[in-house]
Amino acid sequence: MINKYTPADFPQRIVIELTPICNLNCSMCPRYYIDKRDGFMYENLWKKLIDEINIENQDSVILPFWRGESCLHPQFIELVQYAIDKGLRVHLSTNGHFMDENFRRIFYQCEFVTFSIHSDLGYKNAVFFANSKPSCSETNIQISFVDTEKSVKKFMNSVVNDPVLHGFDSVRLYIEHTIGGEFGKSKSAITPQQRIFCPKLANTLVVAYDGSFSRCNHVWNTENLFNLEKVNIKNLWNSSRMNEIREGYPDKICSLCDQWTGHTNGKLWKKQNGIIKLEEFRV
Repeated sequence: MINKYTPADFPQRIVIELTPICNLNCSMCPRYYIDKRDGFMYENLWKKLIDEINIENQDSVILPFWRGESCLHPQFIELVQYAIDKGLRVHLSTNGHFMDENFRRIFYQCEFVTFSIHSDLGYKNAVFFANSKPSCSETNIQISFVDTEKSVKKFMNSVVNDPVLHGFDSVRLYIEHTIGGEFGKSKSAITPQQRIFCPKLANTLVVAYDGSFSRCNHVWNTENLFNLEKVNIKNLWNSSRMNEIREGYPDKICSLCDQWTGHTNGKLWKKQNGIIKLEEFRV
């Protein structure tokens, strides 16, 4: 019997995909295996979602990214600024290829920004951003890597061995979490018999650019039973479909996944009182 989490009344983390389009071609990325790889979220849908979050729970974390590079959205700056102006918590992930003054102005207003490093340009821009942070900004800045990429040896080792982490607040090393577009093949040492209920089903909702939804950011193909253009977040979150997924956990989709172990979150180096501390993520 897997102990169930009691889901939050309203999702504590809301992934809102601005676009599934990406400017890079990373070998480990499963975006080549999904059925939707083009498109941009409409401004009206974004504002509808942000307005509801503002009313329901201003402490919910908004993550305007998912399967693509959010900065490619032609209205990225205006849309993210709309959420920031309402005082909402925005956490952003980017590959660092978009770093003109207007993008930096938005990034420095976010609560948290992580640079996912897959190229020389991304690394160069991330270091510049971290070391150019204005005194008025409270942004927590992270740099992240995937263990199978060349960027680990090329850049990460020098960052984690630096007493000030090259200006970053933290460094994250993720374990590659898909093989051939499939989750659950990352060789977790934890067996299915040790399985616990996945907390993502109790705290996180994922909205695709077209208003469809996913139970989890690790399930890259979405469901169309409800569309967030027509229903609100709270109703979807408490819908019969979401409750069916939670009650049936692990169903035929979740049973194939091993992300519930936390092992693909890898390692985290972070500054604490002038000391670099290392954490390893497991259940």
